[in-house]
Amino acid sequence: MRLQRLAILNFRNLVDVRLEPAARVNLVIGPNASGKTSLLEAIHVLSCGKSFRTHKVANTVRSGQDCFTVTGQILGEVGERTTLGVGYCRSEGMLRMKVAGRPLRRTSELAAHLPVVTIHQDSHFLFSAGPRFRRRFLDWGLFHVEHGFLDAWQRFMRALRQRNSALQQHAARRQTDIWIPELQETASYIHGLREAYLAEFLPIYQGYVTRLLGLREGLGVRYQPGWPQDRAYQMALEQSWGRDSVQGYTHYGPHRADVAFRIDGVPLHERVSRGQQKLLVIATYLAFADIYHRRTGRECILMIDDVAAEIDAERLRLTFGLLAELALQTFLSHTEGLDRALRDLPRKMFHVEQGTVKEVL
Repeated sequence: MRLQRLAILNFRNLVDVRLEPAARVNLVIGPNASGKTSLLEAIHVLSCGKSFRTHKVANTVRSGQDCFTVTGQILGEVGERTTLGVGYCRSEGMLRMKVAGRPLRRTSELAAHLPVVTIHQDSHFLFSAGPRFRRRFLDWGLFHVEHGFLDAWQRFMRALRQRNSALQQHAARRQTDIWIPELQETASYIHGLREAYLAEFLPIYQGYVTRLLGLREGLGVRYQPGWPQDRAYQMALEQSWGRDSVQGYTHYGPHRADVAFRIDGVPLHERVSRGQQKLLVIATYLAFADIYHRRTGRECILMIDDVAAEIDAERLRLTFGLLAELALQTFLSHTEGLDRALRDLPRKMFHVEQGTVKEVL
């Protein structure tokens, strides 16, 4: 699948943008603060209804305007075309999403039509920040390849909210325990999916890491399910009831899971440079894209903001070599000077300046 046409109106500093991206590599160049990242951000919003730069979608509306719209035409693997649209108006305070003219209620429906992997300036948090970043990367992969995952996760979260509400109201134990069967069933299912996904992910990830960084040994990825691994989840819930009731929330469960990335037993971010971390992030998401293709027969879109930052020329060449082998549609942003490095890749180049985007012929 690929983005065949893109139209952006009043998004950040982008006034009125219309593009026909290349099927493979799209290089977005221009001076700092020109709108390069905003272009990638708009595609990201079209994919999932969320920005990778702010939690408030209202902040992405161009200054002095009330609304933005982003629309795109998607070309599928067998030639089918689908139109996606996302819009937001400050005066309404709500995001509107459409697929083929049909309104959508959930961002998950949008994400299923246009899977996009975005690597940006905060992506290294995958290794150095809290567990929620790593749960997000794991569950993004599962959402796109395991149809039962989203339903199980939503069921688990509904039961969790109900149990937490009862705990906060200091309800009798029998009123909190009624949620344990649902929590046990869904948590066990989610745990099994996550373990299987990581077992598939690790060798693919190792392959990309070896090619980009030359690391062949010592790399480890350990899944921590969110409760003590020496006992069943139901037992862990029952044994933690006293603490849960005092503090008013459920301590154990897949909502507290983590994925520990290590090198020779040491947290990865403590052993490698920022440039190496960026390459490891690229390897991580290439592994995701690889699994997505193997499982679905479809391709996702890869975007890398400021692609050359903190990466030396040799590693950048290796990265572009990998992109040459993959059939992914890719959007790469940079200031200037990458055209020669990408000369062997079929590509289009777009120059961004003061909110205007023009194709460089």
